[in-house]
Order: sequence, then structure tokens, then C-alpha cells
Amino acid sequence: MVLSIQTTTASREAGAAMNFTLVENQVDIWHMDIAGETDNLHQYRSLLSQDEARRADRFHFEKHRTRFIKARAGMRQVLAGYTAIAAEALTFSYGTNGKPKLSEESKKSGISFNLSHSDDIAILAVTRGLTVGIDVERINPEFATEEIASRFFSAAEVECLQALPVAERVDGFFSCWTRKEAYIKALGDGLSLPLDSFEVAFGPGTPAALLRVKTDPSEVTRWSMYDIAVAPGYRAALVVQGREHKLHYRQWQEIPLVSKLERPA
Repeated sequence: MVLSIQTTTASREAGAAMNFTLVENQVDIWHMDIAGETDNLHQYRSLLSQDEARRADRFHFEKHRTRFIKARAGMRQVLAGYTAIAAEALTFSYGTNGKPKLSEESKKSGISFNLSHSDDIAILAVTRGLTVGIDVERINPEFATEEIASRFFSAAEVECLQALPVAERVDGFFSCWTRKEAYIKALGDGLSLPLDSFEVAFGPGTPAALLRVKTDPSEVTRWSMYDIAVAPGYRAALVVQGREHKLHYRQWQEIPLVSKLERPA
């Protein structure tokens, strides 16, 4: 498998002039810091649809509401750059299990994407013409229990986890968990696909890979799986249709609020 990785940073000043071109098999991975308050929160909220605003209002705690608003507004700002459609004008449709995609008018660009956020971090994968799924999780030792693993992991994955040294099991748990969640998000199946119905490779030094799918053995040749570098205390994984992808890491830093991010001439 051939993997090319590049890193770029989106500055506040240069946001409108950034290159949003995607070549074949390229996946841009946007890292977003969604922690804390922002003086522009009301402006970010103005980019959301009525449905997104209602979802934001359902959060009981302000910090959770702020994170949601910043993640969705950041996603809209980034996607505006690729589609040449104003951030607030983008419309989405949702699959039966809630996976969002660009609606009929917006999807003419061929852009596909997937967003995940956990605590203070959000990551957005953007590509063209490929199906993609991404997941990020804050490492929480209290969640990484043998009971949870035996409930959701396959028998082979549980055995692999138990074979790890005790000090490595929490990281191993979240390595496995994020890889499995990224695959489910790529499929868009949500809770309808049991987590123990497929297996992923994990463990220290073990490259991310889809190993087996009970219902369709050919699935392992359809997808590529990657670990995604994130901040300490987090784990993340990406699943993309096909092979030989070029991963570009990019940083969202509250790009200026404009109605449209223009593509370079």
C-alpha cells in the first residue's frame, strides 16, 4: 500500500486563499480545536441550518453546545472551500442511519466527507469520489474495560487485547475501537452492523487493517484503513474506499467568517 502524507496549516489571514483542490485518491484530514469559548459563537451559529441549531440547543451543558456549533460551522466553512458554495447555503441529506452527505445541488462537486468529534477535538475527512469514514475518541481508561470489549469486539479481537501487556491494553482498546467505528461510519450502517461481525488488526506496531467481515469476505479488498495522528490523549482512525491514498493533514484555525471561500484562480 502506497501512502503519501503532507501537512499544511490554515491561518486566519490566509483562509480565503487556500488551495482546496483534490487530486485522485487524495484525502484531506482537517483537525479542529473546538474547545473553549469564542467571541464569534453567534456568528458560527448563524452558519448552521435550523435543524443543526435545534440539535445544538438540545445540549444541556454550554461547553457541549459550543463544541457542536464550532464543529458543524467549521465543517461548513471547510466544505465551502471545496464546493464553492457559501457555508450557510450548503444543504445535507442523511442516510437511514444518520450519515450526512451533500444534498443534490451541493453534491455535484463530487465531494464526500465525514466528521467526528470527541471532547475538544474534531476531525473532518474530505475526498472526491470515494466513500470515507473517520472516528476520533478521547482515551478514557474507565470505558476500556474487558466487559465492554467482550460485548462489542469479536472473539479474536478480545483474545488479542488480553494478550497485550496490561499497561498497553487501554491504548489497544481505543486503537481497535476507533478502527471499527471508522469502518462503520464509512458504511453508514450505524448501530445496524454489530461490532463483533468484523475484525480489525491492532496492537503495538500493527498497521491498521480490516481483517475479516463475516457476511462478505471481499470487503477487506474494498477498503483501506489508517491511523490518524491526533493530540496526546486521543486516538483516531480513517477508512477509505480503494487503495494508494494520499493523506494531507490540514489545520482549521477558525477561518474568517465569510459567506464564501473562493478557490484559487
